[in-house]
Amino acid sequence: MTKSMTTSIIATAAIAVLASACGKSAEQQQAEQAAEAVAQAAREGASQMAEGAATMAQGLEALTKGVTAAGGKVDVVDFEVLGAAFPELSGWQRSEVTGTTTSFPMAMSQSEVSYQQGEARVKLAVIDTALNQMLFAPFAMYMSANFSERSSDGYKKGTSVKGEPGFEDVNTRRGTATVTVVVGKRFIVTSEGSRGAGIEPVRAALEQMDFSKLTAAK
Repeated sequence: MTKSMTTSIIATAAIAVLASACGKSAEQQQAEQAAEAVAQAAREGASQMAEGAATMAQGLEALTKGVTAAGGKVDVVDFEVLGAAFPELSGWQRSEVTGTTTSFPMAMSQSEVSYQQGEARVKLAVIDTALNQMLFAPFAMYMSANFSERSSDGYKKGTSVKGEPGFEDVNTRRGTATVTVVVGKRFIVTSEGSRGAGIEPVRAALEQMDFSKLTAAK
């Protein structure tokens, strides 16, 4: 089984859980099926995927420890509070911060802002999933510091920003660069550059964010 097939299984499992969120019994059943899909992917994966699969499992466990401590229910942070963490970037024009907070079909809050410098664009986004473990599944495998992948289109690799785990995804064919970070084992923060922005301003935008405003709000 290739890396892309394994990733597809994980993503499909996460989508299945989201789709069943409107019924409690269905949610529990789909969660069990998703967990089995992830486990099966790890069992059937090629030998070179073993380390990535193990990292994924460890990441999911670490990311969801807070759920047990909180009794299984965590309230999302309002999108206005999430937006307060976005920085001003010198030399870049910042847009208005926008966002939503919803409780159905699942509790989730998100906020985003865009920056422009000439033709270049950088977009920052924060999602608070209230420690919903399945939403982290598509990311966990890539967040190992040992993960790396190169292709004719660019590269992907594990990284960290201000001590928080994440991964870079640079696509030279499309001219995009993305860094995704999980802050405080809860907030998915993404910085995406396009139109020639390159990886440097993408990382700089994250490094200038005030992560403490996120972790203090939970």
